[in-house]
Amino acid sequence: MFKIKLFSAFIITTFLVADIPPGYYDDAQGLDGEPLRLALHNIIDDHIPQSYSSLYGHFQSTDAKSDGTVWDMYSDVPGGTPPYIYNFTSADQCGNYGGEGDCFNREHSWPKSWFNEGMPMNTDLFHIYPTDGYVNGMRSNHPYGEVASTTWTSQNGSQRGNMNSYNHNGTVFEPIDEYKGDFARTYFYMSTRYYTEDSGWDDNDMVNGSNLNDWAVDMLMDWHLQDSVSQKELDRNDAVYAIQENRNPFIDHPEWVSCVWGECDSGTENLPPIANAGPDQIVAENQLVTLNGSESYDEENIDLSYIWTAPIGILLDDSTSSVASFTTPTVDGSVDFIFELIVSDGELDSDPDSVTITVFHTNVSPVAYAGPDQTIMENELVILDGTGSSDFENLNLSYSWTAPVNIELDDPTRSMPTFISPEVSDSTSLLFTLIVSDGELESDP
Repeated sequence: MFKIKLFSAFIITTFLVADIPPGYYDDAQGLDGEPLRLALHNIIDDHIPQSYSSLYGHFQSTDAKSDGTVWDMYSDVPGGTPPYIYNFTSADQCGNYGGEGDCFNREHSWPKSWFNEGMPMNTDLFHIYPTDGYVNGMRSNHPYGEVASTTWTSQNGSQRGNMNSYNHNGTVFEPIDEYKGDFARTYFYMSTRYYTEDSGWDDNDMVNGSNLNDWAVDMLMDWHLQDSVSQKELDRNDAVYAIQENRNPFIDHPEWVSCVWGECDSGTENLPPIANAGPDQIVAENQLVTLNGSESYDEENIDLSYIWTAPIGILLDDSTSSVASFTTPTVDGSVDFIFELIVSDGELDSDPDSVTITVFHTNVSPVAYAGPDQTIMENELVILDGTGSSDFENLNLSYSWTAPVNIELDDPTRSMPTFISPEVSDSTSLLFTLIVSDGELESDP
């Protein structure tokens, strides 16, 4: 006999991957340069525009920290304590401000004057972030850049000043290093989302319509490479997709930045995917078991194919699906069955990962045996013997003896209790019964 243990929780390993809808980028595969930029434009075009007043509400799903406060990249101190924090309340929304920490507002990282405050750009969440109102005002509509001589510094280290690098001179605003990649990928998004839709847009030091000037491409490319995609960006990409129904392709596929604005090379070769066959399980015989390989992943977010290998005699319902099922066989005692999973990204296979399914025989009641009949004289010590009782699963047994009236056993819970035979006037039969238990089921008497 055995006991089935049901586990109420299991460990899920979280990997740095985004929830890209299947087939979302199919039309962009195999392209580079302007054809890739145009294909991506067509994919992310025609998003659902939002009202300007709704942006504060949307920030609660797109830009909230784990503690529920506002994630302001102009005041945040990654790994440290920010100089001030904001909550998602109307009291913390600007309003007037006289300095840092007064209120937060809606920062158009691609300044709205550059597209004449047109729609849908003016409410596109992919370039609008909640930021301190005063810092936003100090940034004004200056380009992002790298400051050589500082004229003003925010409390988290963002700077405004003159730039003298990347063949550019002029006033710029420089965010802290930890968020430079975020803003770079924002600009690559804007340059792609509004590609060919930029009539009347500004021509300035950084951009010509939706096109980035050469120095800006070089700098933003460096920022993109130096500050890789973070979990914050992945989560925000998914959150904005839930609202606008489009995505930032340069968060989902960082390698496409080089493909559009440089050499189509991610900088790394394709890595093999990682197979995850799921947690081990303990189940009874003749039960339906589901194997789950859905936690397998690919670093390049390429769709995976699945191959399960089962032990001899086990038939899976679908050995090429991420999820496969089978019915456990009848076993004696307990038996381990090991299944292997290999996943492929179409070019490389993963190493196999295995999962062990331990199958136990279904519990049956133990069998009581009260020993052979005995013939004894009166006033003798009698020993009852229940040691011949048995349990199929070899579990420990407990004993419960029942004696006739006026017979007192020394311990009715022992396997071999004793008593003194009584005086009788004639031959007399005494009937003792025994019930044994394995802790879950009892025997017949």
